[in-house]
Amino acid sequence: MTEPRDVSAADALAAQARFYDLYAPDYVNPLAPTNRRVHDPLDPTAAADLVDRLAPEGDVLELACGPGGFTAELARRASSVTAVDASPRMLARNRIEVDQPNVSYVLADAFDWRPEQRYDFVFFGFWLSHVPPARFDDFWHGLRTCIRDGARVAFVDEDDRSRTNDDVRVENDIPLAPRRLPDGRTLDVIKVFWEPAELTARLHRLGWTFDIRRYHDIFMHGEGTLTRD
Repeated sequence: MTEPRDVSAADALAAQARFYDLYAPDYVNPLAPTNRRVHDPLDPTAAADLVDRLAPEGDVLELACGPGGFTAELARRASSVTAVDASPRMLARNRIEVDQPNVSYVLADAFDWRPEQRYDFVFFGFWLSHVPPARFDDFWHGLRTCIRDGARVAFVDEDDRSRTNDDVRVENDIPLAPRRLPDGRTLDVIKVFWEPAELTARLHRLGWTFDIRRYHDIFMHGEGTLTRD
């Protein structure tokens, strides 16, 4: 029988996916009303700098690719990029904005999708904070099916300094933050604000070795490898 917590996590993920699909045309639009107390996105120059420092090569997988801000930078350096997202509207926007021949698109849930190949580098931007606590281990175990030996995994996200930027409530051990659509409807998204040292230790227990550093005022980025089966 499914535990209540699992059902709650599934419901929260479904609501979150629906919000981002409906919000896709306005996502990271500086002219759109913000859902946050502070509108402080990672600017394109910083995104390009971060990808250059990570120096991805070979076949790259991007999970929760969104509208393409990071996809374009990854495509600039990689042989191929597989961009995965659960939102049809986000993928459609990404196709238009990136429009690179070495990028292929997959409509899929990051938890359930299993690739037909393995990758040299995996990246996800602003996704980890949307993973419910009950599914955190599942997500990282699933990544093992995506990587070749010696592959690197990297991410960028908000860190614990962003807690005051949201009105977060906890239901069934899931931290939820409200997000308003342009038509006035409100849906919840999952928001987990990790502290870098705590996240590093959690990943180490799962067999990953990561170097996680604070970045700008409210962000962090991490890079690591699977070191233990």
